[in-house]
Amino acid sequence: MKTSYSRRSFLKKTSAALAITGGTTGAVCTMYAQATGSANVLALFGGTPVRTKSFSTNWPIFDQHEEKALLQALRSRNWCCLRGNVVYDFEKNFARDMGVQQCVLSNGGTTALGASLQCLGVGAGDEVITSPHTFIATINVITNLHALPVFVDIDPDTGSIDAGLIEAAITENTKAIVPVHLGGFPADIQRIMSIAKKHDIPVVEDACQSVYAEVDSQKVGTFGATGCISFQEWKTLVSGEGGAILGNDQELMRHCAGFVNNGRDPERKKSGYPFPGSNHRMTEFQAAVLTEQYKRFKEQDQIRQKNGRYVEEQLTQIPGLRSRKRYSPNTRITYFYFELDYDHTRFAGVSASDFAKAVRAEGIPISGGTRQYHGGCHREGMLEEHLRSRGFERVFSKARLDHYRASLRLPIMDGLTENKREMISADTKIAFLGSKRDMDDIIEAFHKVVRNIGKLAKA
Repeated sequence: MKTSYSRRSFLKKTSAALAITGGTTGAVCTMYAQATGSANVLALFGGTPVRTKSFSTNWPIFDQHEEKALLQALRSRNWCCLRGNVVYDFEKNFARDMGVQQCVLSNGGTTALGASLQCLGVGAGDEVITSPHTFIATINVITNLHALPVFVDIDPDTGSIDAGLIEAAITENTKAIVPVHLGGFPADIQRIMSIAKKHDIPVVEDACQSVYAEVDSQKVGTFGATGCISFQEWKTLVSGEGGAILGNDQELMRHCAGFVNNGRDPERKKSGYPFPGSNHRMTEFQAAVLTEQYKRFKEQDQIRQKNGRYVEEQLTQIPGLRSRKRYSPNTRITYFYFELDYDHTRFAGVSASDFAKAVRAEGIPISGGTRQYHGGCHREGMLEEHLRSRGFERVFSKARLDHYRASLRLPIMDGLTENKREMISADTKIAFLGSKRDMDDIIEAFHKVVRNIGKLAKA
């Protein structure tokens, strides 16, 4: 999300802005505050937008480097990883960079999750604790094993699984915990790991959307028994489709490597197919693209960090906007997704939705509203289809399935409480790759709306 105004200009205060925000300091003015005519009128009301140039660009981003790598893989005729070396070379490099002993590549983040649970022994009749606020793939891999996904309600401040509720959900049938690090924001992983260790339950981290996010200088996806990453094309590190399993347990990772390769022993200690498995291998074509994208990703990640921190620092100087909660003060988010808490009482009662609408009119693609999650995976039709299936009815008694259905009431996730938050949010994986001027456009658009908040409130 670009401005030609200096950072210093954003720090000039105006009495009008102070009045709007209840006399607090930190409301700022820019070159637009001194402008006359349409430049200082909200674009929503016919004024000149802060920005007319689009932030959008084609994604994924590639050039001749990816093309060359693809052609090299094509011409090698080693299209399968069993005869090639690109998949295995990437596994070694990525494991090193992520800080784990081993990495196993697969054809998707979903299959990485499924392989992890399978190799940890999760099966029919078991329970897996997880979050309702996630992509459906997290749940599919559980139900496909004829296990029950046990949903724990979310923290209203973040949308992540509420670690304080996990222990009460543990039963004798709990075989794994799957926390989800959504949109580059780490879940409360240290507390989750403490609970898991206490009860001797393995953790499989769904870090599919959060490669390079960290808690206390440790990358998410490296805390649990395994961690799973997705390289699907709308992530920040991409190969179209693809995934990775990360881990330090040599025997577990050996089984994971076997599982994605039809049950072959990766160490070839035994002939034949000693492990359960399926074909979830990544191709050399995907790995060739991924290798070049990883070089690009490292540079992009640093740009997003610089821009994201700058925008967050500047916008949170506006009274009523606050950084989204982190579970540890030493948390590194990826700025794949950007969120700010919004207090409408500091903006003349204007809702986050209306505030965001005004900012969008200034050329900045954001959204806003109540932090409600509308449904969740526990409300998806696929779950009831599983519960009614012959397989589930053979594995689970009617009483247990009825009890399970009754448990699918999650006050925070379902929006049944008054404990709601408003937020401003945006997908910034592309926008935060822009220049300093681009970032200043974002900031200026927010300040322009703040300066005109009284008019917005009366509209």
